[in-house]
Amino acid sequence: EALLPYFAEAKIAVNYERRDNVLDLPPIQIIEHIAHLIIALFEERHEDANSLIPELLAHPAFKIPAQTIWRLSLTANQNHQGWLEVMANTPELLPLQRWIVLLAANCIHTPLEYMIDEILGTPGREPITKELVEFTSPLYDYYFSKEALSNTPDAYLQYLDGLYTIRERLRDYEPDETPSLQSFIEFIRLHRQLERQITSTRAHGEHLDNAVNLMTAHKSKGLEFDTVYIVGAVDSSWGERVRSRVRLIGYPENLPLNPSGDTPDERLRLFFVAMTRAKKWLRISYSTSDLSGKTTQPAGFLLGEPWHAEVTTPESTMESLTKAASLQWYQPVIQPLTQPLRDLLAPKLDSYKLSSTHLTHFLDVTRGGPERFLAHDLLRFPQAKAPVAAYGTAIHLTLQRTHSHLSATGKHRPIEDILQDFEVNLRAQSLPSDVFDTYYQKGCDALSAFLEEKYITFTRSQKTELNFGGQSVQLGETRLTGSLDLVDFDDDRIVVTDYKTGKAARSWKGSTDFEKIKLHQYRQQLMFYHLLVANSRDFRKYTVEKGVLQFIEPTRAGEIVHLEASFTKDELSIFEQLIQRVWKHIIALDLPDIAQFDQSYAGILAFEQSLLDE
Repeated sequence: EALLPYFAEAKIAVNYERRDNVLDLPPIQIIEHIAHLIIALFEERHEDANSLIPELLAHPAFKIPAQTIWRLSLTANQNHQGWLEVMANTPELLPLQRWIVLLAANCIHTPLEYMIDEILGTPGREPITKELVEFTSPLYDYYFSKEALSNTPDAYLQYLDGLYTIRERLRDYEPDETPSLQSFIEFIRLHRQLERQITSTRAHGEHLDNAVNLMTAHKSKGLEFDTVYIVGAVDSSWGERVRSRVRLIGYPENLPLNPSGDTPDERLRLFFVAMTRAKKWLRISYSTSDLSGKTTQPAGFLLGEPWHAEVTTPESTMESLTKAASLQWYQPVIQPLTQPLRDLLAPKLDSYKLSSTHLTHFLDVTRGGPERFLAHDLLRFPQAKAPVAAYGTAIHLTLQRTHSHLSATGKHRPIEDILQDFEVNLRAQSLPSDVFDTYYQKGCDALSAFLEEKYITFTRSQKTELNFGGQSVQLGETRLTGSLDLVDFDDDRIVVTDYKTGKAARSWKGSTDFEKIKLHQYRQQLMFYHLLVANSRDFRKYTVEKGVLQFIEPTRAGEIVHLEASFTKDELSIFEQLIQRVWKHIIALDLPDIAQFDQSYAGILAFEQSLLDE
């Protein structure tokens, strides 16, 4: 990484694996700051809360004029009041004050995912309480808006990875508990106290044009380049004189551990790996002295070989020495030149596979279309699951285990045990307590009614959660993936069933615009599954007889209903073309402008037709 300032100064684009300390990222720091404020207020530590408010108000995302903050400070001092008290009597600050107070009042019972969504102002979040709709945090727009992505894509991805990493680490920190704002603060406090980093790693792409790929010898395995430069090939890094920290660790005699890469032979093999990455040119370099002026030697295994040696003598003018010193000083803060978003996302796009869900999000102009797909599916902006989605996940996991148990044992589990599974699965979704109670009752009623009628149709030969991720499914250049809820095999024929937890439908014709959109997307989902099977490695020998939507929840009359669909070659051909058009837009990161399309069922159809007409 010490080379980065030199590449930046020479205006050479660099592609390398970034390792950021999440705790130093601005979005994480402001979330942590607000969390401290909320907890201090909840615990009635009013002096601590008072001391935290000025920094919050001064954050540029809130766009509060400096004069307003000065007046607030003077008034609080003159009247011997806390800042929150004065904010309550300041009209332009009252919504923010109420937001802070409401978050403090609800922090103890609200899972962390929902608190972070509220602190950030994540679009589409479920409000913790109805009162919170009066104010939306500006932090999401400040750090993660479309403008932020366009202007500073590198910082956008850096912040996004950091947010994702800290959520994942928190889940690992207390795997059996529902994380809260309190555990979030404790988790960060421990890391700061122990001076431990929470590292977010962003991989480099393998096919970036016009950029130097900077990587370790380990990371270069399996890759090839026309030209390879191995720098710093000195004996203290590669040869007999290596003194790594791991050598200072004394292991018990009954643990004969030998750290990987800690012997001369292993280092020689690793150096050979680095050398053999070159297809045309290989240049190995080393310095004859280190920064302290101490003489260095090349790695021992480089001596005596018929290398074509070339000595470079650095300039020693005052200008060159000053420039070198300044670049060395700036090394920790200078980053490579900002790359286009396409280059930054190259690692994800290199291995990306299109799923039915992603296709639906891309095409649904009523909910953001391509922009929503970019933020939530490609960039994977982390946020709490909507309660209805968490409920659907719990139902699917419960039915999956029910099928698996029958397949493994040949026995039907008691319905009471299945409902207990549902409770466990729903609790794992970390819903607020009142929301959990609502969906728990709803799920128990639905599962009881569904199993009473359909449990007898479950068989050992059915396959559940059939994953096509490793089936190498391709339509031309388009890579597809997906997982099927339930598959019935009958000789050379297949019936694909998809479980649905929404309102049951008796026909494919919806009466409202919402129902038409939902049923249109359901049909496309079944067609997508048809194409998955037909183009897979192991299942293409089967014919998909039909697709079935099986609704879990009964109708108002108490009936359990399903919808069936089979598709003509023409329907499948047109749908294939639509998928391939979407794929080309995704891989090129050419996201169509959907402003001209109505946010309606007709708008979705018009957008799809515009893609087909390209």
